[in-house]
Amino acid sequence: MKGFRLLAYATFIGLLSGMFSAVHAACPLPYQMSNGQVPDASQMMANFNALAACLTPGGSTNSIQYNAGSGAFGGVGPLTDGQMVIGSAAGAPQAQTLTPGSGISITNAPGAITIASTLGTGGSGLYRQVLSATPTTSSTGLGTWLNQGSCSTTDSTVGVSITAPSSATNNICGRYRAAPSPPYKITVLLGMTRNNSASMLGIGWYDGTSKLQLLSYENNAAPSTVLRVRQFSSPTSANTVNFLSNQIFFSQPIWFQLQDDGANVYFAFSQDGVNFMTLYSVAKSSGYLGSGGYSNIILWANPFTSSSELATLLSWTQT
Repeated sequence: MKGFRLLAYATFIGLLSGMFSAVHAACPLPYQMSNGQVPDASQMMANFNALAACLTPGGSTNSIQYNAGSGAFGGVGPLTDGQMVIGSAAGAPQAQTLTPGSGISITNAPGAITIASTLGTGGSGLYRQVLSATPTTSSTGLGTWLNQGSCSTTDSTVGVSITAPSSATNNICGRYRAAPSPPYKITVLLGMTRNNSASMLGIGWYDGTSKLQLLSYENNAAPSTVLRVRQFSSPTSANTVNFLSNQIFFSQPIWFQLQDDGANVYFAFSQDGVNFMTLYSVAKSSGYLGSGGYSNIILWANPFTSSSELATLLSWTQT
């Protein structure tokens, strides 16, 4: 009997050395054996039973195991396509799928979850496919005033707005930022709020000193709206017109785009935000602002009348 006990004890120690190192923290034994102690059969069996219970997998094949307490394992699953293990306060973790919110779709597949926006799909709103996040003065980088005067700017729920007070002549005010390194495209959606017969808004380039070359949406000196590319020697002095469209009653909001490919600059517009028509282009080396003058992008307004104007930037993307 004594030999049997020694053999059993040796077997027990062998099992522990092979398995207990990986699970010792999660598998406490009711009795601790020390070197030189005469083993007791009931204590050994209790330790064996505790170890066997602890090492018994929780759940079925492909389940995820967790500590169920009292030295036992529990199991979650097996998980179906797209399921995840999600914590539950003061309770066992649960197998759940993600729930999509408004404008979000979730597709579950074996070993994969795909989350996508549905706002850009057909029928979910005009311009949703190309509209940026709501622009702000911070996100666009349009942080510096040119000829501010009594103009003011506001970040609102629809974008960046510039309020320009009345003016009897050309009096551009705007916010500008350093242009990106070419090549690049700046694409914007602009809206104008006004009750006057002559006003302008748009985007363009500013040389950082005085001169500007600007793309505008306006009805200045015309019974209908026109698009114009014009040179300004200063914010209050206009000169050469590079391009003037026909009187087509262009609707708004309207998409404008500036492009610099490194050698040339382009002024373009679109009514759908995807298909753009170039109105005017010129080599930078021979352009009005010179090869190094196309250095700042400006969002601007020019009331040019006895009534104030509100110009709003509704979308801003840079590619």
